[in-house]
Amino acid sequence: MLDVVLLSPRDAIHHGRDTFVIELRSASGGTLVDVGTVKGNATMPMAGMPMLGNIDVARTNVAGRYEANSDLSMAGTWRMAIEWNGPTGQGSVTFSATVQ
Repeated sequence: MLDVVLLSPRDAIHHGRDTFVIELRSASGGTLVDVGTVKGNATMPMAGMPMLGNIDVARTNVAGRYEANSDLSMAGTWRMAIEWNGPTGQGSVTFSATVQ
């Protein structure tokens, strides 16, 4: 089991273009885990059609730590999905996040 941790240098993810860190950690020990390729996406529920956001994820030089560049057009509650595929297998997590 893994914990997915989002880290922002500004205490929150902000609408518009923003950069933050995604860490994948062992739930039992908290150590960073190399999960291979990581992808992200975001949607905001809206009447009629959801708003789509963009999250581009890239490896860093630290195994288990990934840099995410987002483009979320407005503040509010976004539904985010993080998926991975690599040496530890495939996995995903979906959660709500407040974007300022």
